[in-house]
Amino acid sequence: MPKFTGTEGVTTEEHLESFYSYANNLDIYEEDVWMRVFVQSLDGEARKWFRQLTPRSIVDIEALDDVFLKHWGDKGDLFYYHTEFGNLQREYGELLSNFNIRFNHM
Repeated sequence: MPKFTGTEGVTTEEHLESFYSYANNLDIYEEDVWMRVFVQSLDGEARKWFRQLTPRSIVDIEALDDVFLKHWGDKGDLFYYHTEFGNLQREYGELLSNFNIRFNHM
């Protein structure tokens, strides 16, 4: 799998798609393993950025996607917004008013 550096021709979306395919082929289902393998798919500035994230600040795969896309993604790309809204969902037991605040913030 090619490494994502943040400077070459591969978009964040293409890298995520490639990584998901790679991880699925390896039958990786544990989120902590998934995230440890993900950092191995980064190089250069992208890897440096990932290593500088606050420990335990990313709680699951969706949060990893969100942080990665927000930092490295093209904000004008419609796929970015589609992914953002596609990952947004009401949490179990979350008040509708709190979900609406998160939705409007996005």
